[in-house]
Amino acid sequence: MTIISPTRQRRPLVARLALASTVSMGLLGGPLAFAGAANAAPSYDHGRNDKNCSVTAYTPKKADYGNRDKDYGKSVKVEFKFKIHCDKRTMVYFDHKMFQGHGRGEDVLKRDHGWVWVHGDKYFNDKAKVHADRGDKDVKVSHTVKIQFKDKDRYNHWTWKSDSDRAYARIDLDRKY
Repeated sequence: MTIISPTRQRRPLVARLALASTVSMGLLGGPLAFAGAANAAPSYDHGRNDKNCSVTAYTPKKADYGNRDKDYGKSVKVEFKFKIHCDKRTMVYFDHKMFQGHGRGEDVLKRDHGWVWVHGDKYFNDKAKVHADRGDKDVKVSHTVKIQFKDKDRYNHWTWKSDSDRAYARIDLDRKY
């Protein structure tokens, strides 16, 4: 038994040139077509579109000493500082509350709030007078800062984002004059 291989028929020269030019154009134009489509697609990189705002509350410190008051005992002014940082220029709403601890709970000393434009770092400080109970040599103080701002998500929809921070300290009231 003999095996006979089939004969191959050659394509005409014009057909071979057309096929070669089509393949070479496809090899050259294919990467360009893919690159063009990739550049036209929307970017889903969250880091570029986010405003990335944050807040940092610093430890409260004594500002200066007040006079002794017969009704309230010793008093002192305390400075409450905080920082808001935003990567891009952003309108931020902040709510800053300062507290003084008295045994069971905390009393609100002062509250400051409002809208501010922030780009980079913006520092805030506020002072409040703290009174100690009779016989106390120190007083516990704290403050809470909350921020809210609007940002576009990856689908170009506006969403609210927020951040908060809190700091505590014990302020020594006993000082010899």
